[in-house]
Amino acid sequence: MTTRRGWERLLWVLTFVLVFIGVVIVAHRTVQIVHPSPAPAGFPEAATLDRGFARHPVLTMVHITPGLLFVLLAPIQLMRSVRNRRPKMHRWVGRVVVGAGMIIGVTALVMSPQMAIGGVNETVATELFGTLFLVFLVKGFLAIRRRDVAAHREWMIRAFATGMAVATIRPIMGIFFATRLLTHLTPQQFFGTAFWLGFTVQLLVAEVWINYTRPAWRRNSSSTASYPQGISTPAVVAPAASRAATESGERRRVQ
Repeated sequence: MTTRRGWERLLWVLTFVLVFIGVVIVAHRTVQIVHPSPAPAGFPEAATLDRGFARHPVLTMVHITPGLLFVLLAPIQLMRSVRNRRPKMHRWVGRVVVGAGMIIGVTALVMSPQMAIGGVNETVATELFGTLFLVFLVKGFLAIRRRDVAAHREWMIRAFATGMAVATIRPIMGIFFATRLLTHLTPQQFFGTAFWLGFTVQLLVAEVWINYTRPAWRRNSSSTASYPQGISTPAVVAPAASRAATESGERRRVQ
């Protein structure tokens, strides 16, 4: 249990780092669209990064605005205290997150063929993982509609990991930029690789965590009253169990 809580803390620290990177990305891109500025003298490659977004300002804003909502709100859905103590908030925030995620995914599929700096390699990565992101969101939503909380949790973890990959990709790009004097690679050459690495790392971490915590969830899937310590009872199931207990008590009194 101590080990699991230690890993949870580490994942939360990394999550907040990714949230910060995501907010910075959206803020920078918004400023560049509203008030374009030339690339810094020491970083001429920035002009390459900005050019595609500048050609499609409306599409870019439609993509990054819900992206900001997703980055800020999705972590709230993972908070145990919110799920347990504020189930209505959890449900409404969840609807916003899914709606924002659908817009992000669809616009990413539209943007990539038109704006990919890394050519076909980047486009294929974005199209593949963008499609998976949409699939994860839909399957997560459908799972909770049929009250399959365990499946909902797993699909939404995958969706969250995929959606946050854009923030993981930035440090990877930074490494490529920092080593370009040694590798002689251009953004057109390494952007696609950075996208593949970022998305793959995120999904691998998600799958490791899902499989690491799955046994405890599955063992207790039939009991809402005894979820293992450290893994909270989902907010959707608890009210249902309470209602069932109340109805059972009423039937006994009637009999």
